[in-house]
Amino acid sequence: MKYGVVSFDTIAKEIIDTKEYKKLSKETHHGLTRYDHSLRVARKTYHIARSLNIDYVSATRAALLHDFFTNEELKNIKGLKKGKIHPKIALNNAKNSFNLNKKEEDAIINHMFPLTILPPLSVEGVVVSVADKAVAIYECSRFKLSMTIGIWILFILNFLNFSNN
Repeated sequence: MKYGVVSFDTIAKEIIDTKEYKKLSKETHHGLTRYDHSLRVARKTYHIARSLNIDYVSATRAALLHDFFTNEELKNIKGLKKGKIHPKIALNNAKNSFNLNKKEEDAIINHMFPLTILPPLSVEGVVVSVADKAVAIYECSRFKLSMTIGIWILFILNFLNFSNN
């Protein structure tokens, strides 16, 4: 499907300007917010999809919505199970708030492959999945890991300070 050139901001506006989507700015994710994470994934997806000359509008929309859920919706679910369950919740939320096409639905539900059984069925879905993983690795190493290391350094320094007294 050809769109001409549609800017990232034009694609994102319909989604990020909604009250429901703005809730993600209060949700922690990879050491920052789920809103920031989703925007990073969407921007990366937009650029990759445009360079591949594929349906970058659908890919970008799916990337914006791939983690469209709140922590409250997952309650006490942790670890790998969270990775398997959250795409279904994100897809349900996205379908309730936006009109999605089949590529967008597929990219959202299968973005956690190989944790989810099925891989994405479209190239656009593969791009969303790969962009999500690349961004998550960057974010965890840059924000989450550095924060954890900082806490441990403070703990050790505090321990050493108490030991010397």
